[in-house]
Amino acid sequence: MDVLIVESAAKARTLQKYLGNGWAVVATGGHVETLPNDRKVHGKDASKAYWANRPGELPDPNWVWTDRGEEAVKTILEKAGDHPTFWIATDPDREGEFIAWSLERRLEGRGEIHRVTFQEVTEEAVRAAIEAPREVDRPTVESALVRKFLDRLVGFRTSKMANGIVPGRGNSMGRVQTPTLGFVVERELEREAHVPIPYFEVRARAEGVDFSARFHETDDPDAWRDASDKVHPTRTFDRELAEQAVAALTEAGRVTIADVRESTNRRRSSAPFSTDALLQAAGSRFSWAPRNTSRLASMLYEAGHITYIRTDSTRLADSALDQVRTVVREEWGEDHLGSGGGKNVATGPVQDAHEAIRPTRIAVEEAPVDDADARRLYRLIRAHTLASQMAPSVTATRSLRATAEGFDRPLTGSVSWRTFDGWEAAYSEFLAPRPTQAPDLPLEVGAEWVLDPAEEESPNPQFVEDETRPPARYRAHTLIRAMKEAGIGRPSTYARTVEKLEERKYVETEEGALAPTEAGRAIWMRAAPLYASDRDTDGDGAGIELFSPEFTARMEERLDELASGDLGGAETWERWRDLIRDLHEAARDRKKSGTSTLQQQDMLTRLLANAPEPRPIEPEAVADLTWSEAFELTNTLRESGILPAPTERQVGYIERLLGDLDLDDEELASIIGTSGVEGIRTTAAASEVIDELQRIHDERRPPSAKQRRYIESLIEKSDLTEAEALALVDARELDDLTGGREGSASALIDQLTARSAEAAEAGET
Repeated sequence: MDVLIVESAAKARTLQKYLGNGWAVVATGGHVETLPNDRKVHGKDASKAYWANRPGELPDPNWVWTDRGEEAVKTILEKAGDHPTFWIATDPDREGEFIAWSLERRLEGRGEIHRVTFQEVTEEAVRAAIEAPREVDRPTVESALVRKFLDRLVGFRTSKMANGIVPGRGNSMGRVQTPTLGFVVERELEREAHVPIPYFEVRARAEGVDFSARFHETDDPDAWRDASDKVHPTRTFDRELAEQAVAALTEAGRVTIADVRESTNRRRSSAPFSTDALLQAAGSRFSWAPRNTSRLASMLYEAGHITYIRTDSTRLADSALDQVRTVVREEWGEDHLGSGGGKNVATGPVQDAHEAIRPTRIAVEEAPVDDADARRLYRLIRAHTLASQMAPSVTATRSLRATAEGFDRPLTGSVSWRTFDGWEAAYSEFLAPRPTQAPDLPLEVGAEWVLDPAEEESPNPQFVEDETRPPARYRAHTLIRAMKEAGIGRPSTYARTVEKLEERKYVETEEGALAPTEAGRAIWMRAAPLYASDRDTDGDGAGIELFSPEFTARMEERLDELASGDLGGAETWERWRDLIRDLHEAARDRKKSGTSTLQQQDMLTRLLANAPEPRPIEPEAVADLTWSEAFELTNTLRESGILPAPTERQVGYIERLLGDLDLDDEELASIIGTSGVEGIRTTAAASEVIDELQRIHDERRPPSAKQRRYIESLIEKSDLTEAEALALVDARELDDLTGGREGSASALIDQLTARSAEAAEAGET
């Protein structure tokens, strides 16, 4: 008897239909063994934080059955008969490899054993996997083992500390859970420290187009600036100036177009879905919690409609690319095909070189499942996959500058319309409709546009008096984005980590957003900072904060290197084990002695940098404070509305980006303010500057050598000279091209590829 072993019962039913008689497909329900965890059943092993190991070997704990494990293995053996062949087809990721390793040991001597994996639950995929069995991958298993040992060591040791600091029992800290909690708490502290900045705006609507009064230019000393010292030209502190604008517009009843600037925007589609991107997309579009999206995606995967759902990759297999491009060509035409960027993979750690999440049969428009939300999710995945291989959408824009009689400041507005739908053709269900024709308006200098009639609920012109809002709280899907950007967690843990925070009552949901509870604050602000040391582990002079996102990301990188075979399992485990034991002992000593932590000292120093004179203490005296003194002073400064100064890492990164960019004075002032880098006063302001500079850097970076070679080969094959080809994207020479997804190099590749396809089609006809 051939016995195929999977994790999910739904997947087992699907595969049984494919394989038919002669096969038994059995589900384990997940893991079959785990580390001891019940003191009544497993004795003292249940309380162990770690197990001793021989030098050069990983620990060998006494693995115990999970709740379903023993019964699952018993069922497998009952189905097997006398001379079985076992095909272990657990999930194609680190946890699936660990389960395969567990099953292999439990089934050893009972029959022939093979390990098989497939990315999609289809008959073709499973039969191809059976034709190409392999051994259980030892480096991946070692990575899973070290992860489990680390999670146990960190969780057991630090949770004892948490229970000694936070009132109540059952408190816990975790290697990924606690840094994720930190995002929520730090955001709440930013909100509480937010000081509203009032402003006035004036808006008017003429011929259906929205205009805003532009009160100040970036070099105006009276310009309205936000907390980041960034100028917002359409806002002003001057109520009288805003009232003058309203009076003038009301009296004039019209605006005169003073300037019209034409531009074209090519908007590219996103890469195919990775796990975090799918969770974010469903959260933002459908307001679904990550656990709901994961459940629906699992349903689709196990029924054979989409590929494996736990992946960091944005890669599509060549065969899938061919199918996608065929559908695009047949559905919308050759001109809608893009340059095929789906062969790229995501930056950062990639989960076992998996494919992105995509339909198994892209031509199928609707998944035949009895769940409306699952069908909706399938349509989103299909649209996203198709869009990833399609040409950019093209939008024509007219940026307008107008005047109003009696007011000496300009008004700005714009009109735009889509001239080519490109990838948006596949995404129409999930996008708001946009104009596809130029408006029937006189878009020329000197044209007079009459203000639209005012309505009771919508005055025209409109006087706006408002103030800045605090940063928004995280929602579950945006918290997952923060985890991904910080490099902590993995596709299989994103949703579960957020759930744990809710189950532990460290965060609570308020109007769909996550707010920390008092227990959550205490874990992050009182217990987590104890685990810090000035020990230099990587030779960069930096100390260690066990629960910082940077340190957690470093651990994840080492686990990935272990899985790829670049590191040894025993060596990696011993290094982290000793480091965490030392950190725990230092935390105990710190708690007893009451000395302040490195994390406290750093935060307090950055808060004092923004504190008004006279400061309660000078930064040089911070290191002499006790833990409780530092804690109380930090709270006092935060409660008075003081925000911490940027970190050294943020400032250094900004300076590196500025060194790579050649910004003119106006651009520089609009991004970082007229005071320069020294004027960036807070971590939140630094984050905004980094985001904007990174966007510009990506837009301006030169094309890769591969892009240049590809462009040169496309030009050679075309009927264009180099100058004619470059003129398609308003460039004069190859050095003028920019790299990145939104760069002119990619746009030129798209245009040359489209021209090549058109020429080939013309030749065939």
